[in-house]
Amino acid sequence: MDNDFYNAFATSSITPTSIAQNMNLENEIGTTQKPPKLMSIEEYYGLKDRFEKWVQANHLRSWECILKTYVLPRTDLQVEKAISEFTGQEREMYRAEKMMISLLQQAIKEDIFVLLQHDKTSKSIWDALKVNFEGSENMIKSKKALLKKEFDLFSSFPGEETKKLIERYCHLVRSMSMLSITKDREEWVDKLADALPQKEWGTYLMILKNTGVYDGLTNSQFIEKIESQDLEQQKIARMNNPSNRQDVKMYYKGDVPEIERSPKIQTAFSAGDSSEKVDQSSNKSRVFSSYPSVNPKETTSSFQHQSYKSGNGCVIQCNIALNLPNGQNFSEEVAKDHMELLGSVLLSYEGLVAGRIGNHMLTKGITIR
Repeated sequence: MDNDFYNAFATSSITPTSIAQNMNLENEIGTTQKPPKLMSIEEYYGLKDRFEKWVQANHLRSWECILKTYVLPRTDLQVEKAISEFTGQEREMYRAEKMMISLLQQAIKEDIFVLLQHDKTSKSIWDALKVNFEGSENMIKSKKALLKKEFDLFSSFPGEETKKLIERYCHLVRSMSMLSITKDREEWVDKLADALPQKEWGTYLMILKNTGVYDGLTNSQFIEKIESQDLEQQKIARMNNPSNRQDVKMYYKGDVPEIERSPKIQTAFSAGDSSEKVDQSSNKSRVFSSYPSVNPKETTSSFQHQSYKSGNGCVIQCNIALNLPNGQNFSEEVAKDHMELLGSVLLSYEGLVAGRIGNHMLTKGITIR
């Protein structure tokens, strides 16, 4: 039994990231027990519709208190009744009013709630929240002017992705709609079309206009076509890229292990610690040279080289003296094997190297720096 209890939690896929995502989702749409939550005043417009639908679905009687200001029952002498004197219907309405106030306190973040000016009724709280978001008439007028100016100046930033551009555009349209700023269908579509980088989108937009499709598009239809074409361009770019890698973020939001790069192949000549300081003399250029037999103790100044033509290529005979800091335990045969390996690599890259260094016949020797 203990093992089953442990395994139930040890094998769970719940992570801190998923917990945070679930909490954000609950705050946004609410649950059966609590309403959607307003985390910042800028989110009021989106919360308004969600909150109304949630309250109407779960506490319809309480929503009536938002539509009409609740007033405490009074006696014939216009004195407020005590709760014990309420009739059955008056108790129901009183309970609905207090429930509505409780729901608003749950839905509105505390640092926003304390700034609201109200008379402690649910309707006054709801109206104060709207005023806090929209501001006074002068503030609304200034906001409208600023948003209209932003609409006129709207364009893409250098290197901005099409998806990000569309997101900014949609937020701008939403902000303008909240303040009842309207535009014609052609103005909405033309503004987004003009904001797209003409280098990447000029040809596609011209095709839409020449075929007559552009003239009948609504704002949402035009955005859908742009997103579809953007995905098509991404697909073509991925297919033409020889070094394609998986883009897991397109379909999976979980944690993905990082792909480790393949380690570099090391030989006796590259096995030393790269962090070690190299003697200044090693920074000088060293040239492969040819000599019938070489004593490693001799200086390179006594080396001679010998080469001759062979067909279209050049045969270079070399004896190389190397100082191997990690090669004390390597025999001469092992060193020769490594040199043969390096020679085959050099031969396989001869054509590429010769073309890039501007020395087509490799007649100037190979310098290692």
